[in-house]
Amino acid sequence: MLKEPSPQQHELEMVSLESLVPDNHLLRKIDQYIDFEFIRDRVRHLYCSNNGRPALDPVVLFKMLFLGYLFGIRSERQLVREIQVNVAYRWFLRFNLTDKIPDASTLSQNRRRRFQDSSIYQDIFDEIVLQAMGYDLVGGEVLYTDSTHLKANANKNKYDLKQAEEKVAAYLGSLEDAIEGDRKAQGKKPLKTKLSEQPPKIKDTKISRTDPDSGYMVREGKPKGFFYLDHRTVDGRNAIITDSYATPANLHDSRPYLDRLDRQRERFGFDVWGVGLDAGYSPPASVRGWKSGVSMGSWATGDRTSPRAISQSGPSLTIPRPTAIAVRKASN
Repeated sequence: MLKEPSPQQHELEMVSLESLVPDNHLLRKIDQYIDFEFIRDRVRHLYCSNNGRPALDPVVLFKMLFLGYLFGIRSERQLVREIQVNVAYRWFLRFNLTDKIPDASTLSQNRRRRFQDSSIYQDIFDEIVLQAMGYDLVGGEVLYTDSTHLKANANKNKYDLKQAEEKVAAYLGSLEDAIEGDRKAQGKKPLKTKLSEQPPKIKDTKISRTDPDSGYMVREGKPKGFFYLDHRTVDGRNAIITDSYATPANLHDSRPYLDRLDRQRERFGFDVWGVGLDAGYSPPASVRGWKSGVSMGSWATGDRTSPRAISQSGPSLTIPRPTAIAVRKASN
């Protein structure tokens, strides 16, 4: 027999958020292993201690931004609406069912103004990596780095031309050093003219009128226009991201690589003996410039490897995966 359901929305029930969030929910796992409470102390100096309106808890603020990134919510207004109706989000942020969610403008203004000129985002990232190291999830011995292009919010047809020097001295210098070594070993005279010592070439660079920090990308098989490059490094043990760094898309992949590698070694104490890179990082300066020295390197293209450019004596290495470079620190 068919019955009409009676309205129940106004009935009082004794419930708790803890019982409404499934035990296997992703946010439960994140909350179990990652401690976000350190954020409050890291940003305390950016807040006034004795006057002003009560501030939004910075731990809640950054956890809200984390939710937006994790679940692909691109709008802060949409993020607030999702938190209002999603009990798992409320539980993760330590909100009760009746607590008011911070306004989207509060979230936006804090993100854009209070933390704009600080290093807090990098500090939070580093602390999470250190926590992963505490769980023995990061080895710091083999690191893989690659970049992906991110489209800038800029019209590719609206730009100004600016003349800039084409800096290739480091790349040419590395090649010439290798040639000089071969000539010396064969008893030949040094090169009379070195390309790395010639004046740099001047080229026209496209500068976006709406997003001048982006770079005009022209790469084979890639779309043309204004983009950024997101360089990410993952640890070989469990693919935990240990570094993320954005550059204009017209900057060669190899340019920021060494500095970011050295930063990870200094910040986290990594004892790196091998790295994996694709052909975009191929200039010899990327490997020769490694501060601890390199004993052997192989460029890999596709499924086959062909050692070149680097021929210092040292033990042979197995390429961890196709399209990669493997290097080892020189032994004492």
